[in-house]
Amino acid sequence: MKDMSGAAQHLRHAKGLDPMVTAAKSGLPVDITKIPNVPVSEDDYSLARSQTSPVSPRSSEKYHALMDLLQKQHQKCLSISQRFTLLGNVSEALKSEKLVEESMKYIEILKDAHAKGRPVPKCHTEERTFNSLKVHSSLSPNDLVLYIMRGINLLPPPGVSPNDLNASVKFEFPFPSSEEAQRDKTNTVKNTSSPEFNEQFKLYINRTHRGFKRVIQSKGIKFEILHKGGLFKTDKVVGSAQLKLEALENHSEIREIIDVMDGRKTTGGKLEVRVKIREPLSGVDLQPVTEKWLVLEPVPSLSSPEKPQEQAPSPRSKPRHEAASRGSHSNSSPPVYRLYSFSLLNYDRERLERKLSEYRKNHQDPPPDLINQHKDVIHSLQWQKAQLERASPALLTEYENVLRRLVQGLSESVKKFSSQGNRDAAKDTLGRLKMVENELESLKRKRTG
Repeated sequence: MKDMSGAAQHLRHAKGLDPMVTAAKSGLPVDITKIPNVPVSEDDYSLARSQTSPVSPRSSEKYHALMDLLQKQHQKCLSISQRFTLLGNVSEALKSEKLVEESMKYIEILKDAHAKGRPVPKCHTEERTFNSLKVHSSLSPNDLVLYIMRGINLLPPPGVSPNDLNASVKFEFPFPSSEEAQRDKTNTVKNTSSPEFNEQFKLYINRTHRGFKRVIQSKGIKFEILHKGGLFKTDKVVGSAQLKLEALENHSEIREIIDVMDGRKTTGGKLEVRVKIREPLSGVDLQPVTEKWLVLEPVPSLSSPEKPQEQAPSPRSKPRHEAASRGSHSNSSPPVYRLYSFSLLNYDRERLERKLSEYRKNHQDPPPDLINQHKDVIHSLQWQKAQLERASPALLTEYENVLRRLVQGLSESVKKFSSQGNRDAAKDTLGRLKMVENELESLKRKRTG
């Protein structure tokens, strides 16, 4: 039975790509986040029955087992590709698209062999390494989970032997303010100088709050290790420690073994702690993943067994970025920039430069991701300036439309944040909205004047 709805969906998506292809051929920027996702349905993974050469029940079982594995493989890399596309990370999206294309090729090989009643194609596994986005999806954007794992060789207070140390850990997270800091403590672990706590605490954060940014950049989380006194005896301080949180700018998880201090002196003891948030505060946390990859070998043609039949890639498996990169003659795709608001680009540039300045002021090396973000913004500004200096009326119209879409999107975000009671986010977004509105008005005056 013909899948008319699926065909119609493919046609709509193909027609939607026409203006993007035309723009790419004309040297105009293409926004890859607007390119529709590859239509995928369950029919793409179904094995059609062969009326002329049906396969045996045993072979059918093997066919379906292979299809299940290939479906999971295909859907996984398709999901990764879509997420990179939404982030505008062209290079990673293209790498993922190659895996999408490869998986779909194997699916077509399997479907073709099954439809013709041939033996189950030979297969083997190979290792594939690719970058995946590290996101703790079980956490909300306003969650920070603190894990206090263990103490290592804690120095007991005077008069207490290591085997008599009854340790607990208090912590203070100075957000939303020092006066309203979030505090808690672990249970007491008795009779050891290397206690295993393994406790976790869920803390509240607000990514857009100025106070939270100060906590991340300079304060962190403070710990105090205590020895529990006996009956009618007060607790004694073993030492203190501090966990810096700057790494959360570009990572979703920190795990460190920090020194336990007595004032400014080290005690020799350590405290192992871990912090986890949903996703990095500003950058993207990429983690290389190496997995076993199912590879199918082409099925030889019955008419010419000595020559393997070459399997043509499925049209649906072509990389969606092909239109944008077709003009490139090199194997490595150049950076793809798109028109954006000059005001917001300059705003981001100044924000990133302030962060870089803070690191240098503290005699610290800025994270590579922060440096790369700054370079990307600078290059985007330079590219856009060069484009608009010799802009055609069509390009200026596209630029105006980009600003209009930004105004609409930011307006909706202001309403959303206001309805949620998130005043800081609403205020920040409103400031961005005003910048883009002014830029749009200035552009319209220049074009009409």
